Amino acid sequence: MRKLQDTKPIGHALIWIAIYIVAVNIGESVGEQLSFPGFTSLLLIILLIVLVFYLRAGGRLAFYGVRSMQPGTMPLTLFYIPLFAITFLQYAKGFPSHLDLQALVFAILLVAAVGFIEELLFRGYLLQGLRTRGNLTRAIIISGVTFGLGHIVNLLRGYSPTEQALQIIAAVLIGIALAYCAVLTGSIMPGVVFHVLFNLSGTITAHSVLWDSVTVGIISLVLIPYILLLRNRLTKAGAAITAIPARMG
Repeated sequence: MRKLQDTKPIGHALIWIAIYIVAVNIGESVGEQLSFPGFTSLLLIILLIVLVFYLRAGGRLAFYGVRSMQPGTMPLTLFYIPLFAITFLQYAKGFPSHLDLQALVFAILLVAAVGFIEELLFRGYLLQGLRTRGNLTRAIIISGVTFGLGHIVNLLRGYSPTEQALQIIAAVLIGIALAYCAVLTGSIMPGVVFHVLFNLSGTITAHSVLWDSVTVGIISLVLIPYILLLRNRLTKAGAAITAIPARMG
């Protein structure tokens, strides 16, 4: 498995993405049978620990962006302000009446695990694997589109086609923006923080297709020009930033 990181990095990424999807579905199925909705959270935390130790043993944490941002790169992303601003949009929907302390705790655990794992898989494994093909812009776009289309599995969870389409549009834009930011800063960690906060706002707020439509519209208005700005800054950044990180181990 570890050899695939060098010989077939894209295949290596897709294998881990498949493992993650299977883990989510097993967690939800078992949790439903046990009447314990927090089971998925615990299972994904275990998967996250396995992923971190797997990379640490191979000396690949920094290579996949699990490190601090490179000095002087934060201004290139406008300090992530456009991204973090949209994390508050979904709170306009209000909170459901059934939200209690236990549900909130498991929601936080779930979004923390999901945020870290998805950033590591899509902005770490997949993006770095695609970068080996030589075209950085294409790698960024493909990783973002793949991230968005990956949410189509939510159709199995009862999402309507409209809800699914809205989620995919938002996820593609967010995925592309986060990929640009990861390349510019050399780190996925700010993206992890954003991902956790954004998912939390969607998890603990009331369900509303109308508000979801408005939210996606605002996200599009914010992120499309932001992505174009990031693309321009990446073009001007130079080889020192855009080069693939050196492997260790």
